[in-house]
Amino acid sequence: MGRIVVVVAASRSGGDVPMTLRREKFRSADLGEAEVHIQRNYGSVGLYADDLTFAERSVGDERFTLRSLQVEGAYRAEVDLAAVIVVQSAHGYHWEVDGRHGTATAPVLFQPGPLTCRLSDTTARVVTLSRDTLTDVARAVYNDDRLEVRFDGHRAVTPSLLRAWRSAAALAFEAAPRLHNDLVRASVFRSLAVSTLEAFALSGERRERAESARSQQAAYRKAVAFFDDHASLPVSVEDAAAAAGVGTAALERAFRTYSTPGRSPMEHLESVRLDAAHRDLVDGAAGTTVSGIAERWGFSEQDLVRRHAGTYGTTPDAVLER
Repeated sequence: MGRIVVVVAASRSGGDVPMTLRREKFRSADLGEAEVHIQRNYGSVGLYADDLTFAERSVGDERFTLRSLQVEGAYRAEVDLAAVIVVQSAHGYHWEVDGRHGTATAPVLFQPGPLTCRLSDTTARVVTLSRDTLTDVARAVYNDDRLEVRFDGHRAVTPSLLRAWRSAAALAFEAAPRLHNDLVRASVFRSLAVSTLEAFALSGERRERAESARSQQAAYRKAVAFFDDHASLPVSVEDAAAAAGVGTAALERAFRTYSTPGRSPMEHLESVRLDAAHRDLVDGAAGTTVSGIAERWGFSEQDLVRRHAGTYGTTPDAVLER
């Protein structure tokens, strides 16, 4: 069959960086084709096999890729990985890095650099994470702009963290058909990135990183509660940051890390106010006007009409007329 690539969508997620969703199906019994495929997606490779059929389905963007592969026959690969990958296979997967070796029946992490693996009549799931974007997430989560992502080992730190990573990966693969949605894709990426950073041993002082992550989570939750309680008042991001006990830059970082749709604090506040305006429209008593509701929640009438149509698929007037 060879290679089939479908570029599904080009969008912007989390800033000005365009994120292009790519779905790919590959299947070949030709060793050369398989080697080209592996090199394009994993890094430079030497592939050695006598009888091999290699098949893989993948979906993702510049930040991460979910891969499901099937091997009929056997091969040995010497790869210079270009990204961080986490592999789990049913059986028949053996690896070696710098004298360490093992199987992948439990998730095993490999970072950029040399990897030797041998696969025989097996299936596997692989999560690929760009080192640069993983570093961006790590710096946000642990509030350290100098942090460089480097893992000390291949296995999860504790059984509970291993279960958390498996859960995040399972949910990610279940969500694969919906990854054309920008928000779903952003949420899946953040979940996988944070789970990987937490589950596997990063170089450096783990206790300090854990304390920083906890403080960011606490600031995020306090700010969300503040916005929920004060959305009808003329509050600002600075007010929420003060209520959470952090500066505005730290609050922006906390929201970028923990807000499920990847919202900024101001985007979250506007969403809370839009939801409240919608409830007022649904519950509207006689004499209720769109302009009055817009003013109550800090929108111009034109802005409320535009935002409401974009979120709820209908105009405020249409809701009031029901």
